[in-house]
Amino acid sequence: MTLRMICRLILLMMLSSARASAADAPMTLQLAYVDVDSAPFQLGRGPEVADPPGIAVEMVQRAVSDAGLKLNLQRLPQLRMLHLLETGKIDGAFIFSYNEERAKRFAYPMLGDKPNASLRATHIRYRIYRRVGSTVNWDGRQFEQLDGPIGANKGWVIVSTLRDMGFAVDDGAPDHPGNFAKLRLGRVAAMAALEPSADSYLQTEGITDVEKVGPPLTSRDYFLLFSRAFVASHPEPAERIWQKLALIREQSETALYRKYQTTLPPRTGSPMPEKKP
Repeated sequence: MTLRMICRLILLMMLSSARASAADAPMTLQLAYVDVDSAPFQLGRGPEVADPPGIAVEMVQRAVSDAGLKLNLQRLPQLRMLHLLETGKIDGAFIFSYNEERAKRFAYPMLGDKPNASLRATHIRYRIYRRVGSTVNWDGRQFEQLDGPIGANKGWVIVSTLRDMGFAVDDGAPDHPGNFAKLRLGRVAAMAALEPSADSYLQTEGITDVEKVGPPLTSRDYFLLFSRAFVASHPEPAERIWQKLALIREQSETALYRKYQTTLPPRTGSPMPEKKP
């Protein structure tokens, strides 16, 4: 065997080994979540992942790791994030409730023609908040003494839900600080918000002139979404991650709530006030 042949053989072996190593390397998943605070599920604001990051972020991180994949996580404005997901520029995004319009654009874990609730990331209720002393009321079916628009975070599904119910909605602010400021200033008559994250914000900020009123406005499951392109090309990893996420939720969500209650204690000793209808 000539020296040239030996060199070629060594080169072929090195290339083969490199291909095998690349094939064995775990896939890196490109996931995103919104860049505004939605405590206790997603903490902090801006592009950086907070420390601690929030309940939903921790559960997704663990699910991806337990599924044997690597994770590249980024925070983005919601509309940009959903555009990147729809065009396949990122693999997945969280956490989102189900609606038919989104289901046409993104991949949910499905059971027949419905989202599979057992594979949800979490379950969250929307509640109505008002200024202490306001006469606005929600009885579970209709509003009473509603004398202005209802505030809601821009891009959240509750905006379209309320508009479909025939109510005026002010969704000009993207997050709790902006919307609760409007409520306290009287620029909106009430605020529709995710109960755990709104309560966490109000307690952490020591805001005592806002209260919940009435029963839940809506109650929804929330999911990790994948792009349709990702599920089409990687159906098994997508299903594996959904299954791991469901298992982590069942085993650890209660403990994570306790952890974040300790991590984000209220600045006042008073519980969040709640007015009965």
